[in-house]
Amino acid sequence: MRVATWNLNTWINRKNGIDNLVPWNWADTHLAADLVIFTEAATPPPPEVRAQGWNVVHRPGGFPNRSSWGTLIAGRNMRIEHLTHVGKKKYELDTKFPGSLTATDVWVNDEYFACVVGLYLPYRKDAKKEFIGHPSSDLVALKKDFEEILEHCDASLIVAGDLNDIHRRVPKPLKALGLVDPFKGYDHITFRQDWNDNGLFRMDYIYMTPNLQSCVTARSGGMDDFPDAFNVSDHAPLLVEIDV
Repeated sequence: MRVATWNLNTWINRKNGIDNLVPWNWADTHLAADLVIFTEAATPPPPEVRAQGWNVVHRPGGFPNRSSWGTLIAGRNMRIEHLTHVGKKKYELDTKFPGSLTATDVWVNDEYFACVVGLYLPYRKDAKKEFIGHPSSDLVALKKDFEEILEHCDASLIVAGDLNDIHRRVPKPLKALGLVDPFKGYDHITFRQDWNDNGLFRMDYIYMTPNLQSCVTARSGGMDDFPDAFNVSDHAPLLVEIDV
């Protein structure tokens, strides 16, 4: 299975007149992935992607107050179900910072594969448009969601997306879940600022439980492996192959 994450930069693409289907077609051609966590993606997705065989889940309306874009989790030839509540007590997910966390259950060939969580952690603003909080502190505040999700999925978990911060190692809230980085030792640049020629950073990540990481057979990502991604976004994707 090929699993990827990519920020589609939808709000800038709309401003620049780039159709929402363009990055989907780019991903279809260059990633050939089976499961993709798309952040900053148009919600709902272009209707054509259903005809291409994708099953897509997302928070209705996308990220609140963000012009109908958010996080999409898309699977091809597999069953995916949006998780809004987990556990016997039906703990409700994604209430702390609505739109930041999108969770799904994924089945392959009628066998449960994993819970997949898409993260988008923005720099939040208040009603006066002043910055409040920080993406990394928001990640810490989501601890309860992650704990409930891990218990639900029986230790098969993938967390991926745009964390809007530089992490040299697995962030503590995710390390506490036992998650590991299949890109450890790689320094992929996934984000290029359009206002600064030297603004090259890694902002996008894929983390997973060790049982899945042990099945990773290949990995690629960032501007070195996908330089053309910057023609349609300010981010480049990450991609892993998992032997299922």
